[in-house]
Amino acid sequence: MRSGILCLFIVLALLSCNEYTPKPKGYQRVMRQPVEYIEFSNTEFSFLYPNDACIESLISETKPEIWFSLHYKQYNATLHCTYIPLLNQDLNKILDDSYRLAYSHVSMAQGISQAQFSDSLRHTFGIIYDIQGSVASPVQFYITDNTSNFLRGSLYFDQTAKADSIAQVVSFVRNDIVHIMESLEWKRR
Repeated sequence: MRSGILCLFIVLALLSCNEYTPKPKGYQRVMRQPVEYIEFSNTEFSFLYPNDACIESLISETKPEIWFSLHYKQYNATLHCTYIPLLNQDLNKILDDSYRLAYSHVSMAQGISQAQFSDSLRHTFGIIYDIQGSVASPVQFYITDNTSNFLRGSLYFDQTAKADSIAQVVSFVRNDIVHIMESLEWKRR
């Protein structure tokens, strides 16, 4: 009987020393290999994009527009882009549409900030919209020469994700967007 009590005491002592402390929840760190930028060019414009993304051209239902996407397969993300020639288009209407599309996330967003972009040497001007919170499109942008050309893009993920879990990827792609805007050259003026 004494040996049974002694064994029970030893087992309880050993189990009580091994407290289970749950680890805090976190997200896996996303590492990105160093990227090189390669040129994308068509009849209307050219720019540099990262080699870890692939470009897919899409058939446009409205002929003068050019639709294409940059796919980041490793991140399950896509940057959807639309080029609109401003031949007979009203730039103010297109700018309003771009603003409206960015601010359509305001009900779910924790905040929306705008960063202006301009390059007088390349005749490009634009805005990057950073949309905080768990929204469908955390980064949107447009760039134009105010006379002939307009390009806009929106980042989307292939699955629903929390803002914290995709923050690093959003940062990577946002930097790529800045690089695209800085390297963009219009071919028609």
